[in-house]
Amino acid sequence: MAAIPFVLAFVIGCTATSTAVKLPAPVMTGKPVSMDCILVNTCRSAISSAAEEQEFNDAIVSHLKSTELFEKVSEAKADTNSGGGIRVVVEIKEIKRVSEQARDWTGVLAGSARILVSVTVSDLASGNPIEGFAVEGRSKQSAYGGTTEEAVQSAAAQIKAVVVHLNEQSSE
Repeated sequence: MAAIPFVLAFVIGCTATSTAVKLPAPVMTGKPVSMDCILVNTCRSAISSAAEEQEFNDAIVSHLKSTELFEKVSEAKADTNSGGGIRVVVEIKEIKRVSEQARDWTGVLAGSARILVSVTVSDLASGNPIEGFAVEGRSKQSAYGGTTEEAVQSAAAQIKAVVVHLNEQSSE
């Protein structure tokens, strides 16, 4: 009987949840925007370190490049041409860290890592906003997984899904 709460915590904690939340935002109107080039920037935040911001930026770039839908995906303005494209600006709003060491020492009791970000997509040339949304990435709460890196990858995958959807809309 004493083991039941621990078993329930383990089973319940093994599920990872992620949500992309649509915010009231501008809708693409008028002339469609070229999605050939994408510039990704993670804003400086008081709650995150420079290393975390760089890790998140790299994860988004990697996820977008993996689609092979876009000519250039970069985090440096010089790498994108001066023509059309979009800018994806990400701001980390909340982060709950779970390190490998915490997971090793406390297992499921370390909880799940979580990252909440606000994303703004705008036209690279004009700066006009196209879309705005929030994404929450969570890690699993299992004894052998569920670090901050997993939450970052989950959020980056959701951002990729929204950008791919915007790309599909702009080509219609």
